[in-house]
Amino acid sequence: MTPSPRARTRTRGRATSERAIVGLAGALAFAATACGGVSQGAGVPSPVGGYGAATSENAVVQFLDAAQNEDYEGMWTVFGTAEGPAIERFGVQETEARMVVLSRLLKHRDYELRVANLAGLGPNRTRYEVRMEGTRKGSVMVPFVTAHDAGGRWYVEQLDADRLSGGNLN
Repeated sequence: MTPSPRARTRTRGRATSERAIVGLAGALAFAATACGGVSQGAGVPSPVGGYGAATSENAVVQFLDAAQNEDYEGMWTVFGTAEGPAIERFGVQETEARMVVLSRLLKHRDYELRVANLAGLGPNRTRYEVRMEGTRKGSVMVPFVTAHDAGGRWYVEQLDADRLSGGNLN
């Protein structure tokens, strides 16, 4: 169930190698959605636990933890749109290349996750503000948007990676 726009949750996390990485998906676009492209889904390996995450929050946490651990498959497992996992649209090679870049940008010491829903997103999407500490740009606030597919699995649909390659948050 999607939290109401007024609902606020806070999750603090520290990515460690001990944390179990459940199915994760990637972050194909740097500041855009995972929409568009040519389908290259044939031959795409299916992860053991399936694609997507059980909850919106889990999708973001799993994505960040996988990025921290350079687990590219873990990242792409929870990256997609309401149409499903992005890897099925873009293929392994293109998706992994993007996950490598995003993983480097998303390296952090700690993060705090807050729901920041906006009315314009609609009922199938949730927006988070993730305050990341110890990135290569210091402390930054990175917006993430998650979406769920018809089966109720949640994906990181977009993130503003420009915040990680430019400007600091004080």
